[in-house]
Amino acid sequence: MTPTVRRHWFALLTPAQTTGVVLEGLDVVGGPVVPLEQATYADADAARAAFGHPDPAPSAGRFVDFLVLPELPGVEVVDGVLRETRAPSGAELWRLEADGRRRVISFYDTPAYGWRNGRGPVRPAPHVGLRARYLPPGGGAADYVAAFEEGVDGVHLVAVTAVGEDPPEGFTWTKVGVSRRTVPLTDVELYDAATGHPVTA
Repeated sequence: MTPTVRRHWFALLTPAQTTGVVLEGLDVVGGPVVPLEQATYADADAARAAFGHPDPAPSAGRFVDFLVLPELPGVEVVDGVLRETRAPSGAELWRLEADGRRRVISFYDTPAYGWRNGRGPVRPAPHVGLRARYLPPGGGAADYVAAFEEGVDGVHLVAVTAVGEDPPEGFTWTKVGVSRRTVPLTDVELYDAATGHPVTA
């Protein structure tokens, strides 16, 4: 199965959330969103006003940062609110300047790599988002962080291990202590980490 992005969402960040993404590797997202095609804000002040964010301190920059979130399995928006989840693969961090210019700062390169250009540790949030019970054909079972990626057939499984330990069989290192393997969807049972409910891709 190759997942298809159904739509993209615009989520305005607070300065604290931007710091979490860039400096701490934060990959938990949630809160008010609007469809990307409706986020035609002329400048940073217009975006702040639309989301009810306060004006920045006099010493702070007049820009705002926002996320563009692809709606992949595990992303659920109800009445304009994104239920808290792990950032979907391909999510982008953008900056909207005071004069209306927009530029990309980073993107989320699956839970195995985290935010590109970020300085935080790569440790995917285990308590929200997709997880998978891996049921290999040869028997046995294990539980991993799971993620889809547009254009990639199957589902990514991401393992976090202590430094010095080997990755699980069939997994390849992506960062220190983090490894990934891509398997057919038929080999896993997907569920929501926060609720435990089954997820259908």
